[in-house]
Amino acid sequence: MPIRELFHFMQLVADHDTIHDAYDRLLAPKDWGPKHWSDFDKRWATLGCVGPDFVLEIMEPSKDPADLGAPLPKFHHRHGDHLHSFSWYVDPDDMRPMIERLSGMGVNVLTPYVERDPDAPVETFFTHPKSTYGQLEFQSRPPSEGARDFHLRPDWTSDFWRDEFPLGLVRTSHLTLAVSDLEGAQDLYHKGFDAPSFHREETTDRVSSYCLVGDTVVEIAQPKSEESWIGQDVAAHGNIPHAMTFAVADLATAEKHAVAVGQAVAWRDDETIYLDPAGLANAVVGFTVRAIPGDPRG
Repeated sequence: MPIRELFHFMQLVADHDTIHDAYDRLLAPKDWGPKHWSDFDKRWATLGCVGPDFVLEIMEPSKDPADLGAPLPKFHHRHGDHLHSFSWYVDPDDMRPMIERLSGMGVNVLTPYVERDPDAPVETFFTHPKSTYGQLEFQSRPPSEGARDFHLRPDWTSDFWRDEFPLGLVRTSHLTLAVSDLEGAQDLYHKGFDAPSFHREETTDRVSSYCLVGDTVVEIAQPKSEESWIGQDVAAHGNIPHAMTFAVADLATAEKHAVAVGQAVAWRDDETIYLDPAGLANAVVGFTVRAIPGDPRG
């Protein structure tokens, strides 16, 4: 499988510092990409590891009227504060074959950082959101030794989040992609990313298919109506990342921590809670003790 670890889950916000502080209290990301400006992308951003397998990128696009035509400011102007995209590492030798595979499937692949040399190594490529049920990014995986991304390093440990931080976070349970066409999206993930469905289910508000992309479980979810959170999300924004859900050791302990740092619980059942999206710039963040049936990670 060419896809490796999660590179990051991106959220676009109007006020980076306020949301970074909120996540710092809730999840305690360990920043390996401190706040920095990209003039090419017209944005500020940080990247931080959470637990063994999650990286959050918080991004504030430029507000300069001259930059509103750039992709990230344009997205924020259209969608407001919202989760934006998934990104994964790919081994360097697999980058061009993966581009060829996706292009052969009709996916519009973008390589904005590559000079006009067809033989140059591809370090980063993106997909057009209309081609892949939301935009995706793939990054050439660096060597583990000395990697800027802490969770690629061989000596990385996530014990802090499980044993010391009061949240009691174990790992990422799953990331949710909200779509209007479940079968089409799952077919793309199966054929394009070697990620067949390992579990399907229907709940009160959605029909879901779970698949493993690299080391990340993605829930591809089609809402059953426009009345639920996920239904409203698809109605307003189209196919788009909808939520991040973390596995915790104890649900009551996780809830106590979330409330203590100023977040409110807006939905619950016996195994899972979701926080009020208003507290995290419209991001849906949940905690669960549920084991997804058939999860290949064990």
